[in-house]
Amino acid sequence: MKKIAIVDDVLPNALLLKGYAKRLEDVEAVTFTDPVKALDWCAENIPDLVMLDYLMPEMDGTEFLKRFREIEGLRDIPVVVITAAEQKEALYSALQAGANDFLRKPVDDLELIARANNMLQLRERQLELAEANERLLILATTDSLTGLSNRRHFLEKLSEEISRTQRYGRPCAVAMVDADHFKSVNDTYGHEVGDRVLKQLSNLMSGEIRDVDCVGRLGGEEFAILLPETNVEGGKIFCERLLKCIREAEIDLGETILRYTVSIGLTEVCKGEVKTDVILNRADEALYVAKESGRDRVAIHEMRCAELDALAQNVMT
Repeated sequence: MKKIAIVDDVLPNALLLKGYAKRLEDVEAVTFTDPVKALDWCAENIPDLVMLDYLMPEMDGTEFLKRFREIEGLRDIPVVVITAAEQKEALYSALQAGANDFLRKPVDDLELIARANNMLQLRERQLELAEANERLLILATTDSLTGLSNRRHFLEKLSEEISRTQRYGRPCAVAMVDADHFKSVNDTYGHEVGDRVLKQLSNLMSGEIRDVDCVGRLGGEEFAILLPETNVEGGKIFCERLLKCIREAEIDLGETILRYTVSIGLTEVCKGEVKTDVILNRADEALYVAKESGRDRVAIHEMRCAELDALAQNVMT
């Protein structure tokens, strides 16, 4: 049901408008004589339309609109200003403050209903557009199989976190995760089972990370995990816990139970680094070591930040 907030310091006027609004289909109207209480209610309930008296002793329509538009979630809500003022300055002031339409007093009921319908349709189109944009954003940033960040979005998140890390001098770890013997899973059980493995693996990783962390699917059975505010020691503890979680997971195939493992390569963002590919390459090199050392384990890149800094200094001299 659509919600209309009616703001008028004169209660009979507010109730008259509410009576007119009842003729609108699927609409609930709420009246306020106190503009401050109206603002608080709107911030909590997000109306679909506001009918606002312009001349009020405590707060005129322009001041109400300025405060209204400053509230998150209310910047695009349609507002119809109702006024007996004849001065064009009042009209211009209200429009500049964010009014969408005007009604003159005394209000014609049919005109009010027509204008309210137009504003409610505008609000409906706004919501449809917002939903469409949200769907497009999901399609652009999400891996369709696993629901994780896709490669492009993960790299964007990594780049943002690198900038933050360099700005504030905070630690940040990056892990590359690869499913062990995944080709044999596809060859033995088929790609449908392989997809089940990737989906479960994605859910397990998502369940282990914090809100500030990010997991992305880079392609195939390869994933990456961004761990802000985490050094390699903390990252290793996380990775060991993740390995155990995955090791204990299983997929029921009816006649058999499928278990699998992953290998993880871990590195950290070093001082002055800005290139995502350099950091991911280090994690990938560590991942290769984990694979070569027997899989189902985490390997930390052998060159730590201090050594990389020293190497860079030697190159410059």
